[in-house]
Amino acid sequence: MRNLKTIENRVLAVLKEHPEARNDDMKLYLLVSKACIYDTHGISHFSFEDVMSNYKAYGIPCFESIRRTRQKIQAKYPELGCSPEVRRARHKMQRVYSDYAKS
Repeated sequence: MRNLKTIENRVLAVLKEHPEARNDDMKLYLLVSKACIYDTHGISHFSFEDVMSNYKAYGIPCFESIRRTRQKIQAKYPELGCSPEVRRARHKMQRVYSDYAKS
């Protein structure tokens, strides 16, 4: 549970400092990853391959944990929410996926 609170604090900080991350989960993941790597190893530049190969050693949470945490934070703090266009697109994709999952 402590780890989830750490993820929540880190995602919250990124959403506050980087409004562009509110609309793009990959941008959010990149910024959270950078923060984790800097905190654990003091490194600010790294390759994609290095991150994907060593994410556990860097203390980087999985994509889904970050996405779910972003969703929870945006529900609690609407001012940190995504743009209306992104909200509509996410809602549409949710319905598309739901239909796919049922088939």
